[in-house]
Amino acid sequence: MTDWQQALDRHVGVGVRTTRALIQLIQPEDWDKRPIPGKRSVYEVAVHLAVLLEADLRIATGATAEEMAQFYTVSVPSGQLIERLDQSWRYYQDRLTTGFSTETTYWGVSDSSTGWLLEAAVHLYHHRSQLFDYLNLLGYDIELDLFE
Repeated sequence: MTDWQQALDRHVGVGVRTTRALIQLIQPEDWDKRPIPGKRSVYEVAVHLAVLLEADLRIATGATAEEMAQFYTVSVPSGQLIERLDQSWRYYQDRLTTGFSTETTYWGVSDSSTGWLLEAAVHLYHHRSQLFDYLNLLGYDIELDLFE
C-alpha cells in the first residue's frame, strides 16, 4: 500500500474501533431514544454507522437508487451491529487495497476512487460524532479516545 492508503487504513480503522466501542456501551433501553427530537434514534444512527462504509463505495461504483433502497432494507438487529460494522470495514479495506472504478452516482455526482474513499472516512467520523453526542445527551460517561 502507498503511504496515503496506509494512513487512510489506520485512520478509518480508528473510526471503526471507536464506533464499535460506542455501540457496545448502548444499553437496551436506549436504542429507541431520540436525544434530538425529529432526528434519528440511537438505533438508526448505529445501523447507519454499521453499513455506511460499504454503502458509500457501492454508490461510488454505480449502484442505482433501487439497489441502494434494497441494500438499506436489510435488517440489522442491535445484537448484530458490530458484526455488520466489521463486514462493512472489510468491504472498505478490500477496495482500499485493490482499487475500484467509479461511476457517476444516481444523483449525478462523479469522483475518483480516492475521493470516494475519503468521503466514506469523513462520513464515518461525522456519524460517529453524532452517536457520541447522542450518548452524552443521554447521560453516558464516555471515557474513550476518539482520535490517535
